[in-house]
Amino acid sequence: MRLAIAGKTGLIGHAVAAVLARSGHSVVGVGRSAANDVRVDLGSSRGLPRGALSGCDALVHAAGVTDEDFADREMAFGKAIGGAQALAEAARQAGIRRVIYFSSAHVYGPLEGRLDESCPPNPISDYAIAHFAAEQIFRRLAMQSGSAALIVRPCAVFGMPPSLERFARWSLIPFDFPRQAAGGRIVLKSAGTQRRNFVCAEGLGALVGGWLGETARGVAVVNACGPDEMSVYDFAVRCARIANAEIGRECPIERPGIGGGESPLFEYRARSGERLGGIELDDHVRSLIRALSNKSEARP
Repeated sequence: MRLAIAGKTGLIGHAVAAVLARSGHSVVGVGRSAANDVRVDLGSSRGLPRGALSGCDALVHAAGVTDEDFADREMAFGKAIGGAQALAEAARQAGIRRVIYFSSAHVYGPLEGRLDESCPPNPISDYAIAHFAAEQIFRRLAMQSGSAALIVRPCAVFGMPPSLERFARWSLIPFDFPRQAAGGRIVLKSAGTQRRNFVCAEGLGALVGGWLGETARGVAVVNACGPDEMSVYDFAVRCARIANAEIGRECPIERPGIGGGESPLFEYRARSGERLGGIELDDHVRSLIRALSNKSEARP
């Protein structure tokens, strides 16, 4: 298949593109950087040039809004909704029959209790509302055009960024804690009792590849679940342990509210029972700590 991927230079899009390319698919990058085949700023109101996705069989939208985007709330909602509308319209014009959108587990609301695809959406934060709005745009496209749509809801995605220099999502704990650990100390903003499910970006690529190989109709929502689920504090402990082994010094952890109670129940599940593979979480932490440590040592 010939696949258009919005966000091909980002964490998820880069991994998805690599997995699909290894499976024999051809990839057309869509985004604002010079590395893309179709140059467009999804945060603008101009939309895609007419015929931009001609010849493509499927569209992958992995350039959704991020927490960092909400430093400018108006811009963030414009990117989320306007960008999704522009891509959906370009897909409709091109006659694309398969569309994949990477959303977020946060559309369910508070990440507590057992959450699978049967749970109703309850987006609370601006970030979650924006993602749910984009989901609905692709639902509408599928209903009106008869195409098939896959909505993927991951929780905490990890993997090596395609460029450490250009990576902008260091506030996410799969990246923040290894970076802090490489510096010799991890400081938590809370007691860290909240739990998260960790999924590898490469596993998301395998999920998309599998769906593209199936007969699909209508809209499918899939919770992208990884094998590792733990509290934020437990992940900090894991990062500190790996940093100690890699760097050879203790990595203390500071957190407020010690003794703040047990972790609230949180089980992130897919009704299929599938757990996505890819690199191990420990290997991700180890590789990131090594890369950041080597980068620091190389500085004059």
